[in-house]
Amino acid sequence: MGTWGKDVFENDAASDWIALFDRLGFLAVTTPLEAIAEYWGLGKPIPAETEQTFWAMCEVVAIAGGLPTPPSIDDHKPAIKRDAGKILKIPNLRRRIMVALERLEASETELATHWMAAGEGGDFEADCKRLRDSVLEVLAR
Repeated sequence: MGTWGKDVFENDAASDWIALFDRLGFLAVTTPLEAIAEYWGLGKPIPAETEQTFWAMCEVVAIAGGLPTPPSIDDHKPAIKRDAGKILKIPNLRRRIMVALERLEASETELATHWMAAGEGGDFEADCKRLRDSVLEVLAR
């Protein structure tokens, strides 16, 4: 695993994903969902990098829905605003995110293990809950 930090975008995988989003726009939104489904279908653990991109995607969807933007993503706001309407109209996005959340919650993930080992599991869980609640709030509208 590469660089990782407390902020959703303070890690290599999420930074790479947001760069992909800048290039592809709303088309990049489902890539973390597809990766989680693929690992789950193969019966393999979900890698930390895949989970990091999932949480980054949740943050982008929440921002597209009008929730506040963390300072670490200010450079990407134009791309998010440009595609906000398309993001929120992705078919079955809420259901697909719910399935991914269930899969992440059904097992001890590599990313959660890293945070627990660092003694910051509570902060990690709180941030995941914030992102979960935010993305589901936006998609329930």
